Amino acid sequence: MNDQALNSQSADQPQISSSTAPPLDAESHPQPAALKSSPNWWRIADFAVLGLWIAVTSFTLSHHEKWADEAQAWLLARDLPLSTLWLHELRYEGSPGLWHTILWVAQHVFHAPYAALGPLGLGFAFVGIVYLVLATPFPRPLRWLMAFSFFFLYQYAVIARSYVLFALFCFIAAQQYRNGERPLRFAAALAPLALLTAHGSLLAAGLALAYAIRFVQHWRDHNQAARREFWVAAALLAVLYVCLLLVLFPPPDVEATHSEVKLTAAVAAHRMVRGVQEALVDNPSLSLLILVIFAGWCSLRSALTSFLVPIALVLALYVYADGWEHQAGTIFLAILAGLAIAWPDAAERGRFDGPMRLAYRAMVATLTATLLYQVYAAFYTIRRDVRFPYSGAEDTAKYLRPFVAQGKVIEGAQYGMVAINAYFDHNIFRNRPHAFYHHSLAEFDPNEIRQLATTGQADFLVMQWWPQWDPQLYEEGLAGPMQHWGYVLDHVSDGYLLTKTGYSHRQIYLTFRHVQPGAD
Repeated sequence: MNDQALNSQSADQPQISSSTAPPLDAESHPQPAALKSSPNWWRIADFAVLGLWIAVTSFTLSHHEKWADEAQAWLLARDLPLSTLWLHELRYEGSPGLWHTILWVAQHVFHAPYAALGPLGLGFAFVGIVYLVLATPFPRPLRWLMAFSFFFLYQYAVIARSYVLFALFCFIAAQQYRNGERPLRFAAALAPLALLTAHGSLLAAGLALAYAIRFVQHWRDHNQAARREFWVAAALLAVLYVCLLLVLFPPPDVEATHSEVKLTAAVAAHRMVRGVQEALVDNPSLSLLILVIFAGWCSLRSALTSFLVPIALVLALYVYADGWEHQAGTIFLAILAGLAIAWPDAAERGRFDGPMRLAYRAMVATLTATLLYQVYAAFYTIRRDVRFPYSGAEDTAKYLRPFVAQGKVIEGAQYGMVAINAYFDHNIFRNRPHAFYHHSLAEFDPNEIRQLATTGQADFLVMQWWPQWDPQLYEEGLAGPMQHWGYVLDHVSDGYLLTKTGYSHRQIYLTFRHVQPGAD
């Protein structure tokens, strides 16, 4: 391809340095001959960062109690054949099945116990951090800060959900995006991201759309082989998304689509701002300003489409589904992917004029400040996970284990019971048809605990208490009726669904024991 064709590819994609261009980091600048044979101290620092990361996350994991979202995927993989999982149950989960399939293989091929879930998730997250530290285009200090930011150090590492693979697949896709002449390789990088989560599917679709726009705009600058490869890649991705649509198309009785809150423009705007602030620095004005600064920089780099389109699609899902903070991390990763695509190499930075150098420094300073906050939030949250229980499920399972062995009748209400069931090799709740939770309207009943209590047939009743614990509210709203039905509170297991700034819900489990009506 001639020089004119190469230069024309800069629209929505910064130039990629050739193999002879200077590397990205300052440590690679020319050195005195006496120093050239010295150890690569920057590479040693990289491995020190990785070692510290695995030490911190492993320590945190040793204190973390798994919650229902971690247990649900494990139980689905444990109790269902792959055919049923893919062809029936995933449409109720609203998530592609790559993570569930990995867990299925771990259990059915390698016979992994539930205790292996945390280390398995941490191992996958570590691979993503290795890629981040060693292969992304950011300067090393920024890579190190990213590795210790909230979502990478805690939310998408310690908590074993499908998001532990998000960073790896996201950064690989961003790297392949920068190669405008290899559409098939780019499509291959998008496939695992699309199969990982619904957010990953939309992020991959956004990157694919931006890539297609750039490719078509410069159609004549690409050789015939690249054009043919583009059409093959587009066809393969289309087939992939048609299959995903068939697998995940929600049935009419799925619980998630029956929200009590109407999605008005005001509600959508509120959720959008909340998603951005939870992704960045937990302040709406500052977070929106940061997003504008990043978008402005990407516009200067002719990479605005690849920045905004993926973020818009992921944010739209967050708004539609009324996402939680742990899902806002996908917005954060979409932002980083857009910045990675637009990031200049050393040769390009050397050609910046005065205003462009100023814009680059402003962007780097903004990203640095954002990451410093995220690092603070990560260690603040880790400290609380060590001090406080994340979920009361593990403690409740330990309490119930001897009664399960005795054959006592145990019943439990709603989704949170999966976090207890995962600690047993079978479904311990008589009223539940399976150990996992089937997210259909048929199984959703807000009055379930009342119905179970009034029958008085269970030796133990278990329920979750989601709001802030208030003894007076408990005494007035629950204690009296439960005692009237013949149940007294026997065991309380505390829990906090932690966020960067506190916790979004309590995860308290209340276990009631059946007694004779009127007895103490």
